[in-house]
Amino acid sequence: MPGMRRRLRPAAAQPRTVMGLWLRAMLLRQAEVRKKLSPQLNGGKIGFNRDEAGVVQAACELAVRRLWGSDYDVRDVSAAVSFMREANLQQGKEPHGQLEMEAVIRAALGETEVDLSGIPRPLAFEIQIVATGYAARVLALTEPEVDQLLMEAERTAFSRGWNPPSAA
Repeated sequence: MPGMRRRLRPAAAQPRTVMGLWLRAMLLRQAEVRKKLSPQLNGGKIGFNRDEAGVVQAACELAVRRLWGSDYDVRDVSAAVSFMREANLQQGKEPHGQLEMEAVIRAALGETEVDLSGIPRPLAFEIQIVATGYAARVLALTEPEVDQLLMEAERTAFSRGWNPPSAA
């Protein structure tokens, strides 16, 4: 009606860190967005950023715990890792090791007896990204659910003392 203000819907809340937005683009299969964000990771430098890895670690923990819960069967984790590795092979990618992947996922599930000492932190980071993507796809997370998961991962990372760079 003339003279009436149009009511705007508030924008949906989204992650606010570069890593959170990159993960969002990955999980929502937004290749162009991910490609635009990639040069911003690690402050534009080649290498690994522990603060950004804190977001990935938290996202992995949240996603795999949502998928398997606290009363999971370790055989389900083994089967999922075998599936992920086979999918990588079919795409022509060299998969990460079965035992390393299982260890990283079991640690994300909260197992305290898992020995990660032989797994380099950048490798664990890569495995956490793969596991997060797998869990999100199996759970068929919607866009708002992805946003919620990643915003919680960012809050968790900050609460643990990480300082991932905010998106501009």
